Amino acid sequence: MAIKFNKAAYDLAVSMIKNGLEVEHDANNWDEVQANLSEQVRYLNTHGLEQYGTWFLGIDTDADPKSKDKYVYPFGDFSVLHKSALLVAVKKAEQDQDEEIKKAASQLLGMIK
Repeated sequence: MAIKFNKAAYDLAVSMIKNGLEVEHDANNWDEVQANLSEQVRYLNTHGLEQYGTWFLGIDTDADPKSKDKYVYPFGDFSVLHKSALLVAVKKAEQDQDEEIKKAASQLLGMIK
């Protein structure tokens, strides 16, 4: 799996944080609040694949370019940014040795007050 940093997603997350838009600060609830499959499909159907991708810090360049599965390292649930999602992204990126993603997620965490 070759992961490319998704700058558009990072910029969206920065904007959300800087503008105080819908940031969930709970650090331990990502498993409970992440979008389920039906929510993902609903978002895809109403917003399209490109907009869907802006909620993910990474793009798997080996995946089918027309599949939602190409997007990895989510930072939110399509409505709010979640601190817990960023914590998971840092941990997973560290395990996967995706240094650029780890750095980006860590920077975002540092911006959350």
